[in-house]
Amino acid sequence: MYGQCSPKYSDKHTIRKVEMSAECRACGSSQLKVLVDFGLMPLAGGFLANDHDQAAEELYPLVVHICEVCALVQICDPIDHNILFRDYSFSASTIPGLVHHFGDYAAWLHQRFHPDRVVEFGANDGVLLSPLASLGIRAVGVDVSENITQMARQRGHDVITAAFTPDIATQIRESIGRVDLVTGSNAFAHNADPGLILEASEQVLTEGGRLCLELMYSGDLYEQLQWDTLYHEHLTFYGLSQLLILLRRYGFEVEHAERIPMHGGSLRVVAARLGEASPDASVRELLEYEERLGITDAAKWHDFAQRSLRTIDVVKTVFEDLRPGRHIWAYGAAGKATMWVNACKLDYLEGVVDASPLRAGKRMPGTHTPICSPEEFRNSTRPDVVLVTAWNYLDAIRKGESWYGGLWAVPLPSLSFS
Repeated sequence: MYGQCSPKYSDKHTIRKVEMSAECRACGSSQLKVLVDFGLMPLAGGFLANDHDQAAEELYPLVVHICEVCALVQICDPIDHNILFRDYSFSASTIPGLVHHFGDYAAWLHQRFHPDRVVEFGANDGVLLSPLASLGIRAVGVDVSENITQMARQRGHDVITAAFTPDIATQIRESIGRVDLVTGSNAFAHNADPGLILEASEQVLTEGGRLCLELMYSGDLYEQLQWDTLYHEHLTFYGLSQLLILLRRYGFEVEHAERIPMHGGSLRVVAARLGEASPDASVRELLEYEERLGITDAAKWHDFAQRSLRTIDVVKTVFEDLRPGRHIWAYGAAGKATMWVNACKLDYLEGVVDASPLRAGKRMPGTHTPICSPEEFRNSTRPDVVLVTAWNYLDAIRKGESWYGGLWAVPLPSLSFS
């Protein structure tokens, strides 16, 4: 029996059907089973700028599957990336923690590989391209979002607006030659056909070149019950075990793996072509950890689904009880917030706070809650309770809002108040 969470919406929403893939993205198996069905949901990044956007808002099925063979968690009915990323509201350079992360990552790449030329897919607004350039590295970015790549070009970066495919790899190779390094951070798992990225990497990498991936890690998803990251944009949740299977199918071998704190828990992997890789102890150690944790066992993930649904029910019930006579807000209008406000039916929130100029002033997908800047939050009727939907930035949020004397509510790994 799989889990169901089915928010109800008015007939003012348009329901969009999507086609489902029949094969596991990692191992190619057809043994896919429903893990949790969230019903019809808005796009997590589908922030609404005006009444027209609100009237035209579409809902899509959100069903998460598990591969019974390799235990890969995945969404098998992808939304066209031209819909998902046509007006993308995530600008990484507006988040101080990510700016710091990518500065450190650029230094890590430079010290470990000493690359002269780098391609980054999912380059966003150039948050990694900037520190790479400051280190004297020639870097070309690739990203599907027109508005975000325009921001990167305005900062002087060489960025192509497209998906990273073999054709784009050929175009880059003909322009600057083969590169020493291909990297992608929080982008690889957004692709319904990751094989295209791996084929493109093979085409553009020089002999001895390396592929470096940073991606949300299924180990943290499982351990911290991060069900709120299971939205349309995030198609696949890899563990190292599943990633090894996929990479080997396309001629790559993992030689290093480490866990990093980005986005509440991610995995950094270095891979080389088969025959060129020299795996270090980190690969074996992480595979052993995954075996102990149980994330290579599909049955464990079915238990995860049930625990996730119980968590949703707890938050929904507690906040319904808190609602009478209280001013309740949320903090952090990221994709996680869309999942919380819709799954828990928090359409009574007075506002959701977010510092990004791409979000503030808009409305939340589904519930149409106003998104307010931190300045508006400070000038509002003092909230009694704030649900920290961007729980992975809790410390930074509390530091920035040290004036606030009400209750902070943190929903994961279990609901708590402070």
